[in-house]
Amino acid sequence: MDVSTDSPALGAPIVRSAAEAATLGVAFQYETRGDEPGRFLYIGGRCRAVTGLDPQAVLADPQALFRLVVPDHRETFARAAAEARAKLQPFDVELALRRPDGALRWHRIATIPTVQPDGAVRWDGMQIDVTHRREMEAELEDQRRRVAVAVAATDLGLWELDIRARRLAWSQTNRALFGVPVDMEISEGRFLALLHPDDRAGVLAAYSEVIEGRETGDLRLEYRIVRPDGEARWLHSRGRLIRDALGPARLVGTTLDITERRAAEDGRNLLMGELAHRAKNGIAVIMAIISQSARGQESVEAFEASVMARLHAMAASQDLVMASGGRPVELDGVIRQALTPFGLAHFDIDAAFAGVTVRGELAVGLGLMLHELATNATKYGALSVAKGRVSLSRRAAAEGRAALAWRERGGPPVAVSARKGFGTRLLEQALRHQDGEVQFRFEPNGFQAEVGFPVGR
Repeated sequence: MDVSTDSPALGAPIVRSAAEAATLGVAFQYETRGDEPGRFLYIGGRCRAVTGLDPQAVLADPQALFRLVVPDHRETFARAAAEARAKLQPFDVELALRRPDGALRWHRIATIPTVQPDGAVRWDGMQIDVTHRREMEAELEDQRRRVAVAVAATDLGLWELDIRARRLAWSQTNRALFGVPVDMEISEGRFLALLHPDDRAGVLAAYSEVIEGRETGDLRLEYRIVRPDGEARWLHSRGRLIRDALGPARLVGTTLDITERRAAEDGRNLLMGELAHRAKNGIAVIMAIISQSARGQESVEAFEASVMARLHAMAASQDLVMASGGRPVELDGVIRQALTPFGLAHFDIDAAFAGVTVRGELAVGLGLMLHELATNATKYGALSVAKGRVSLSRRAAAEGRAALAWRERGGPPVAVSARKGFGTRLLEQALRHQDGEVQFRFEPNGFQAEVGFPVGR
């Protein structure tokens, strides 16, 4: 029931009744005269439901409502009320109140002043419980904050395309991904200009298919950009089409820099190709070892010993490659690893090999070839006699290449052989795709070999 200190005509205008019928809050009318304390002329029937106070108590004690305001907000309330009275302007403020039952609620209090003929000012207003709205706003703000933290943690750029206005909006992170200033205007033309020329047509086609409805409405694509500073980057964009009654309205989505991932994938693919290539060459070398070892052998045991010796030499060189972690291998290490089983005291190894490196596949082939040359020298050449020696020296070569000379001396007379030996075929196999070359010479005073090959990078 409405409560008023004056006649019913003052207490229940249609607007108040309508507001309270719609349970918008509690309507009131408050009167002030100069600097005198104000008083309530009217308080709506929903006063108890909204504030927890009896309407009669509020009419009897105008400060009863003010005392519900939490202490931290009382100064704000008093300052806003004083300014409204001084300027005769509308009063609108949101405050936290502690109801008599202890519940903390947020209220909005809004009034409009009307000056009366006798100089009094009547303030018609509403007091509305806005706790639910404030809680929703706080939850939305919390969600926004969580999304912002997640976006910042993943370096996601946000973008939106207004399809009808042909207008683009980018977040600050999205601008950073494309390398454009914060104050630069973003347009479709500028976006297209940042795309890598080879990817531009594909990106346009993907957007068109989504917007024109030929796809599901979800956009997913990877493409390259060329930033204003000239740096090329790989980006992954995901978007979703939003429709309204008129059709496609907006396309909203995210951008993620995937340059490192693409580089890793390219490196992995390159590595897999390299492994396949090395495996193929390795099988070819092993087949050559078996074929060569089978020639002239009089027993299975001799055949086995020949094969195993060559495979051990191949494995020893491979150990150097593995130890290098895929990086170029020191040529001096390859030489010494291959020749150690034959006694390094019989070899004169040029100190100039120090610092020369070769690629892994080439290192395996060179190690096996050196093992074969030393084996032949032990059987037929300089190392078959006590005073024989072998020198390995570095020769001048073109830039990016190295040359190794094998010289035998002090051995038995050398018989010229027209047959291409295993070492020659092996090195040719190892260098087939690496621009290598080998020449063998059967000089009367000792066998000689010249090997040229590219250095490691």
